[in-house]
Amino acid sequence: MNSMIGTRPGLRTIKRIQPIRTDFIRWFVIRNSLFVIHYLYFLNTTNAQPPKGVFLTDTIEIGKPFQYSLSIRHRSRVDVLFPDTARHFAPFLVRDISIFSTKTDAKGSLDSSVYTLVSFETSPTQTLKVPVFLLRTPSDCTLVFSNVDTIRLRERIQTMRPDTLRLSTTTAVVSLRQQMNYPLLMTIVAGLCLLAGVLFLFFGRTIRTRIRRYQLYRQYLDFQRAFNRLTRGIGPETAHEDAGRAVVIWKQYMERLERKPYTSLTTREIVESVQDNRLADALKEIDGVIYGSVYSDQTQQSLRILNEVADTAYRRSSVRMEEVNQEVPI
Repeated sequence: MNSMIGTRPGLRTIKRIQPIRTDFIRWFVIRNSLFVIHYLYFLNTTNAQPPKGVFLTDTIEIGKPFQYSLSIRHRSRVDVLFPDTARHFAPFLVRDISIFSTKTDAKGSLDSSVYTLVSFETSPTQTLKVPVFLLRTPSDCTLVFSNVDTIRLRERIQTMRPDTLRLSTTTAVVSLRQQMNYPLLMTIVAGLCLLAGVLFLFFGRTIRTRIRRYQLYRQYLDFQRAFNRLTRGIGPETAHEDAGRAVVIWKQYMERLERKPYTSLTTREIVESVQDNRLADALKEIDGVIYGSVYSDQTQQSLRILNEVADTAYRRSSVRMEEVNQEVPI
């Protein structure tokens, strides 16, 4: 008998392990039985029902608020602590909470709250179960959980064939109407006006003087073209007509240049006003051509003298205008 035991040592090992496993199972059953008895006893003494948590909508959208209702009925002498909004509502975020007053009747007290939640999860279905603390005494607290409630995520982009999506290669080009960028346009206009104002403030007088001198130069060029066109091909046959027109053009230009009524002055008055000894003989020669049709070799020379007098008057006016601009203080 002893030799059989010696040749089969595995039997002795099994005999040692089996009592240890039996003791562990007995201890586990007793511990859990005591926990269940204690929990049922606490619920019986507090007359509490499990918390009821319900989503007030069936579907939600990402980022849009929705509501969740939590209520519990308990004995009136038991205090209730609702879940922490910062920790116990994952994966949802609590944006607001509405707490209702405790209602007490023959069945006990009813505490309830409505939470406004928001979700940023993309799971098709999302669940929530929250804890509630029941307090009989400051040192006696029991944790109970609400039922698990489920809510579905409403998809904004839905397709029947998600695996066969292909980019379209035959789309027609849509022409867009060009729109004026009015804020940019107003900014550019305001900037140009401001720049023009600054330039005019510091260089306004110089700019005005240059503009007047340019206008004076344009008038001088117009006079030269018209006067030379009449006097270039003057001859005995057309001398009295061309010379008369040339004198009229010369008087109009001198009148506009020196602000004197040359067109209504006599020859002697013009000579006294211009103070040029050559002008007297030139005007007499041209008067003879106009009124007496007496054309001579001095006619061309007399017309050139009129042109030189106009040129001298133009240069004198231009220099005077520049001197006035320099004399005016800034």
